[in-house]
Amino acid sequence: MPITAEYQVKCDVCWGVMDGYYDTREEAEDARVKLGWVDLNGSTVCPEHNATPTV
Repeated sequence: MPITAEYQVKCDVCWGVMDGYYDTREEAEDARVKLGWVDLNGSTVCPEHNATPTV
């Protein structure tokens, strides 16, 4: 049975998980930025805990 890595994005505050599994770290990082799970400090935070103002 092969072992495969899957990446998820987790909130640094509540450990909530963003929907989706990603095949590479780069895909997970792109989704994190695209869906607004990044704040000004570069942390990963869900929209509920994100204190970064949206434009």
